[in-house]
Amino acid sequence: MTQGLIAGVAVGLLIGVITGTVALVLLKAASTASPKDVKSIVQLTGEMLAIAGFWVGGTWASRGLSNLLPWASGMMNPYLCSLAITFTGVVSYPVFRWVVHLGEELGRGEGEKSA
Repeated sequence: MTQGLIAGVAVGLLIGVITGTVALVLLKAASTASPKDVKSIVQLTGEMLAIAGFWVGGTWASRGLSNLLPWASGMMNPYLCSLAITFTGVVSYPVFRWVVHLGEELGRGEGEKSA
C-alpha cells in the first residue's frame, strides 16, 4: 500500500508538471496565432486535447512503464489526486491572467465598434 501511494504521488507530480508546462506552451502559441490561420488553431486544439490522453496512459503506459508500476496496489487514486493538484497549480495563475487579458481585448474591441 505504501509503495503504491509513494509511486502514485511521484508519477502524478511528474506528469502534472510535464503536462502543465506543455499546456502553457500551447496556450502561448495559441495567444500568438493569427485568428485567420485556421490550420494552426485546429492543430493547437488537437494538441491540447491530447494532454488528457497522456494523463490516463497514452504511449508511456503502453510501452512497458505500466508493467513496472504497482497500479493494482492502490496507486491510481494518489496518482490522479497529485496529478490534478500539480497540473492545476502549474496552469491556474497563467490561465487566469490569459482569460483576463482576453476579456480586456474583447471589451476594447466591443467599445471601438460602438464608438
